[in-house]
Amino acid sequence: MADGRPLERIDDLLARLLDRVAPLPAEAVAVGRESAESLLGRVLAAPLRAAVSHPPSDVSAMDGWAIRAGDLEHASSDAPVPLRCVGDAAAGGGVSTSELAPGECRRIATGAVIPFGADSVVPVEKSHLDDPRQGSAPLLRSPASLPPTVWFTAPTPTGSHIRRRGEDMKVADQLAEAGSVIDAALLSVIFTSGSPEVHLSPRPRIAVLVSGDELSGAATATTMRDSNGPALSALVLSEGAQVVSVTHVADDAAATHAAVERLSGLCDLLVTSGGVSVGAHDHVGAALESRFDLIAWRAAIQPGKPLLLGERRAGEPGARFALGVPGNPVSAFVIGVEVLLPLIRALAGRPALGLELEGVLEEPVQSPIGRRSFLRVTALRTPGGDFARDAAGRIRVRLAGGQGSHQTASLATCDALGVIPEEVGSLAAGAVILLHPLSRATRRVAPPRG
Repeated sequence: MADGRPLERIDDLLARLLDRVAPLPAEAVAVGRESAESLLGRVLAAPLRAAVSHPPSDVSAMDGWAIRAGDLEHASSDAPVPLRCVGDAAAGGGVSTSELAPGECRRIATGAVIPFGADSVVPVEKSHLDDPRQGSAPLLRSPASLPPTVWFTAPTPTGSHIRRRGEDMKVADQLAEAGSVIDAALLSVIFTSGSPEVHLSPRPRIAVLVSGDELSGAATATTMRDSNGPALSALVLSEGAQVVSVTHVADDAAATHAAVERLSGLCDLLVTSGGVSVGAHDHVGAALESRFDLIAWRAAIQPGKPLLLGERRAGEPGARFALGVPGNPVSAFVIGVEVLLPLIRALAGRPALGLELEGVLEEPVQSPIGRRSFLRVTALRTPGGDFARDAAGRIRVRLAGGQGSHQTASLATCDALGVIPEEVGSLAAGAVILLHPLSRATRRVAPPRG
């Protein structure tokens, strides 16, 4: 491994990496065959357009009576107008071919097609079954059986309570742009649109290889449970990608080479944890270099300096890229957020870089000159669990706890990674700091104590 390479700024590293990424092909997914669960969180690769008009016809917006507005032009409480009830219009039912004649009405349900001849709807609550001058009270709900006559006590403007055909969407209307994430709201639009299929960004296939003799299924005096496999998998899933394998390999050169060879055939991106530094038992870097051309090794960041990036060697099948992260869990997490997630987004054909916010420090912090630091910070919260902000609207943050690359406890309360540039050695309390928010920052939580 070429350990003489100078440390590279992460901005430059990402620019070189992302310039090499060609998006995976989008896929067309039949809407009727997909469940809400399988579509939720997916990303549109092409604009969503309406395939049908909605509503498909002029329909009633209320339960009530379809009428001709002219019949009620002079209706009042002193001179109520009776109309003869000649039928029923149910939602989803057939449309009567007989035209509504003057002096007639038809019971109608919300969503039912407006009968021929009708031009308005009167809500059921504004009607009576008998002459209101004789004490008949307004109806509270539609009667179960059709009455012979319905009484009305007020005029109704033409077009009242009618949803016009195509009022919501017309054929070919663009309803959502490419890049939109499918949530519950957009899912409703997709199914309403009548589109037989949606074009979705691909779900890159990610394999995770965790190395280390010290990792086992239990914590003992000499071993610990693996946290990088679950954490990296969770980051992958959070971006809508697929985890095709999580594999553990011992600190053995032959076994590591075999694992890299096998997993590279299963995925678009191979992510490894541990074994990329310069220790006697670090075999992952050599195994990756046997299959991938080295793009970068080491970066000017803290934590996470010994990262490795490789691109599939020309003529080789399998994974397009490999990302090796350190075994220290916080280093692995930080590189996962700052490098892995942008790479996944780029493979999926989406904007690679994540959201940035502005914060203000509650306490002074230090950073080594020449390295970009990613501090684990927690936001102060209001009693309601929202972010506390200063007068300028910046989020008030403080260190979440210990900042060592092995200290995972602070991740439990970490709302964001606070970014300190390479040229800055310290920031005072009250200084502005750039924030890369984590998923915890998107929801209300109880304010921290103390």
